Amino acid sequence: MRRQLLVAGLAGALATTGLAGVSGPGAVADDTAQHAAAGSPARGGSFTLTGSEAAAYQVPADMRESWSATLADGSRQTRYQQVASGATVFGGQVTVLRDRSGTAEAVIGAYFPGLRAKNDKNVTAGEARATARARNGAGQRDTELRINPATGRTFWQVETRRADSRVLTWVDAGSGTVRKNLDILAHGTGIGVKGDTKTIDTTGAPGAFKLVSADGRQSTYDARNGGALPGVLMTDADDIWDLQTVRNNSPSQPAGVDAHYYADVTDQFYLSTFGRDGLDGEGMPTVSTVHYGARYNNAFWNGAQVTYGDGDQIDFVPFSGSLDVVSHEITHGVTEFTSGLIYENESGALNEAFSDMMGATAEHFAAGGLESSEFEPDWLVAEDISIYDDREAGFRNMADPSEDADPDHYAERYTGSADSGGVHSNSGIANHAYYLAVEGGQNAGCTVNPEGHVHTANCDTTVAGLGLARAADIFYAGFTSLPEFANFCDARNATMSVAGKNSADVSDAWTAVGVVGGCTPGTPPPPPCEGGSVALGVVFSTPHPYGNMGDCTWTFTGDPATSYKVVFDRLALEKNFDYVYVKDGADNTIATYTGVFRRTVSSPCSSGSISVQLVTDPAVTDYGFDARVVAC
Repeated sequence: MRRQLLVAGLAGALATTGLAGVSGPGAVADDTAQHAAAGSPARGGSFTLTGSEAAAYQVPADMRESWSATLADGSRQTRYQQVASGATVFGGQVTVLRDRSGTAEAVIGAYFPGLRAKNDKNVTAGEARATARARNGAGQRDTELRINPATGRTFWQVETRRADSRVLTWVDAGSGTVRKNLDILAHGTGIGVKGDTKTIDTTGAPGAFKLVSADGRQSTYDARNGGALPGVLMTDADDIWDLQTVRNNSPSQPAGVDAHYYADVTDQFYLSTFGRDGLDGEGMPTVSTVHYGARYNNAFWNGAQVTYGDGDQIDFVPFSGSLDVVSHEITHGVTEFTSGLIYENESGALNEAFSDMMGATAEHFAAGGLESSEFEPDWLVAEDISIYDDREAGFRNMADPSEDADPDHYAERYTGSADSGGVHSNSGIANHAYYLAVEGGQNAGCTVNPEGHVHTANCDTTVAGLGLARAADIFYAGFTSLPEFANFCDARNATMSVAGKNSADVSDAWTAVGVVGGCTPGTPPPPPCEGGSVALGVVFSTPHPYGNMGDCTWTFTGDPATSYKVVFDRLALEKNFDYVYVKDGADNTIATYTGVFRRTVSSPCSSGSISVQLVTDPAVTDYGFDARVVAC
């Protein structure tokens, strides 16, 4: 059993709940068409489109372009962000992938039509930042007004950054209530310095050479075993970077050499393989810092740079010494500038898995290229840096996640709150899907391994491997197009939608790990209902069906000398649990309705103004209503 970093002990708490009731209605042969049909539901949510539906897709008017990139094959990837009530929509992102001619081949994302804020903006950005400071202390803060489609409420998203922490605080813009306070620092995996000689790109002159590449794309710093970032730029008098201390602490140079060299390899990997120019796609340089902290057993991306500890010299040596670790951390930066996957629960596990996928793929790239058959595939994470001798190297195995007590099947996923909802452990599910997409075969748990892990679910699925180059293209395009709140189902649908003729093979890879056709996308649904002002004689309606936990009011204001009533052309509610209240201008209830009405229903009359309120409970819904206000 390998040692697990960061998530040791989670294995014993892995959920064993079956898929029934978790992933939707069950397996279908091919879910591409099913989810394409979900592209424009009345109440919105996640969707993928391919073929003629993608080609005909029109970007909604309330979408704003966020970024655009040209992939290595010449196709164009464009990201859009939905804006509603002056706020960016949480999870409301759509990515369109167009071929060289400009025709859309795939559309991936989530959209929420008709979304409007239900709360007033009573809290200012400054007040929200003060709330975040009271919770999280000092730090650099970025603030953005957002709207949650699950509730219809606007909130201030305040990000507090320090050297080794990134905390998102959601402050309700109406009430000031803190809805979420989450550390999203993208911790890595990683390790060590192997003693090999590397040629590195430096600048400067005798007596003052610097770890800055000639093109400025890489620079490497020394934190001097403290916590200040980026630290001090690493320098050397004769450009022979061979200073080494007994414990590899600062000012030892091998950690800096590896961080600098592998950052350049990763940069070339992204540029050559996917046509990506730097972390942000626009040439952003990579800033690296080594010798962070004392005996620090980790590495991380903090939103601006990558940072590596020296390890404890018991289990791990400096974290910058492993290419897959460096590529893993830099990929967290790529994710931030593309999909922005939220670092918790399933979206966080996808974030971690994508970093593992690209780390393993970068190792193949450096060893001879993605098409090379000379390099033995390496599916271990951070195997180069572990120094304990009583266990196998590395702390994740994409070919057999159970070796490190990680799940290889969705039914075995961890569902607790530790490790931000199991972001490291549950990455094993998506990692194994990627491994199978590359290598083919069955889920590793379908045969008894030395650890005794075995299951029978989906063992009737055998994947036809696509090879590394093709699988990498598919998973890169799919994962960088996901909406920020994506789950495993969204990842399945996204990768299938960009796989073209290989869609069935990608479907098999996800099915083999229990993410099956008919699964439920992860982007939150829009509000259960939308109230607002109504006009005389104009039909106003609930969503059909309306949602749970709703409280919405529609108001008509007319001539004080005239009486008005509400006519319900159709009215169907969950009886004795969901209610419609008709109120007069003084907010007095003049009629109450619940249940299903077979005929048109007319309310009592009210002078001047009249309103309709829908209140729903946490479970079971019905059609709702279609109504209009008329003069009595």
